[in-house]
Amino acid sequence: MTEITSKRPGEEVNLESSGLAQKKLWNINFYLLLQGQLFSVFGDNIYDIALRVWILAKTESTAIMGVLMAVTYIPRVIISPFAGTFVDRHDRKRVLIISDIICGVSTILIGIAAIIGFLKIWMVVIVGVIVGSCSCFFYPAINSIVPDIVPKSKLIKANSIFSLINTGDNIMGNAIGGFLVQIIGAPISFLVNGVSFLLSAISQYFIKVPQIEFTSNKVSFLQDLRDGFNFIKKSKGLKQLYIILCFFNFFASMSMMLTLPLFKANNNLGIGLYGVAMAINGVGMFLGFTMLSTIEIKKEKRFHLFIISGIITSITMIIYSLTVNFYLIAILFFINGFAVAIINSLIQSSIQISVPSNMRSKAFAFKKTLSSGLMPLGMILAGVLAEKIGMNIVIFVDYIIFCILFVYTYFLSSVKKIINEIPIISY
Repeated sequence: MTEITSKRPGEEVNLESSGLAQKKLWNINFYLLLQGQLFSVFGDNIYDIALRVWILAKTESTAIMGVLMAVTYIPRVIISPFAGTFVDRHDRKRVLIISDIICGVSTILIGIAAIIGFLKIWMVVIVGVIVGSCSCFFYPAINSIVPDIVPKSKLIKANSIFSLINTGDNIMGNAIGGFLVQIIGAPISFLVNGVSFLLSAISQYFIKVPQIEFTSNKVSFLQDLRDGFNFIKKSKGLKQLYIILCFFNFFASMSMMLTLPLFKANNNLGIGLYGVAMAINGVGMFLGFTMLSTIEIKKEKRFHLFIISGIITSITMIIYSLTVNFYLIAILFFINGFAVAIINSLIQSSIQISVPSNMRSKAFAFKKTLSSGLMPLGMILAGVLAEKIGMNIVIFVDYIIFCILFVYTYFLSSVKKIINEIPIISY
């Protein structure tokens, strides 16, 4: 596998090409990476439902829930750029394992505290900060590893398959999670997530990951961080894409935060059907990723597909805000999931292909910071507005603006080049 590299004087990138650069998509490292994610994502979905239900039960306020979710999210925005630089300079496999172990132990402790009736809001916040901080290291490492263990010609298919497996896990986690929380309660659900993290760590221990080595000690951590920032800054398309994603995620986070409370507050829906609805959304995503893993989309068509998918996403959520009919909601969530899968896969693959290997973790870390910078504000705003004007109205207005943003993006030629995978000039 030929790597695009970016070097400074005195620096060398070594990807251990003697056998680790795989020629086949389905190789043992790809299998192990997928297996680890299966354990982790399944537990995460159950935990997410359990946590939201527990917070709502304790506070009975969407505003407080929004604030608490935002507080645990803020560290992710702050830490991500430093985490990306750290990952690019260290053993990525070790980063994955340590992150999973810390998350697993922390979540198990939360579960034990909940079982014995000792769990407090501040404890949930602290563990949320810990898990969120670990994700800042975990996901740049994952996104950086995938292009190094599969052929570049198979990268879009690899990302689609990776997302396909995760989405299948999401379907099971959400479908089971809503009813599981009702049957066994949040505490046991917390324990399930903790164990899933530890199983993920065990799976990742056996992965062989190519190393990115810096042979010169002259490059400091801060210089490396600045180089990553400058790389993003000099790429107009990448910079604009990140800013646009920031606003996309701001509005998406508002509706995401309100969906479970909306189901819980409506007698025709409920927590159990919330899990079913999210599972159906996952089925849509599953089929979307399946399509991208089997059908080759021409480069010149990818941007148009990206925009159309964004508009479809908006329309489904606008209609969703106007109905309490679960059957209609199920159809809308299915279509929404299909469109979201296309959006995410195109963005992910385009960045992986365009960015040099020793800038990749930093690029994804800066993406996380810039694209997620407004999400905590969105969560707080959604919780407050929901109590003032109603959850349905917030979601309706939210996705009207979301749709307008996608239409605006259509006219950004530099973003079009990124989505169509025209490589960025190496730094």
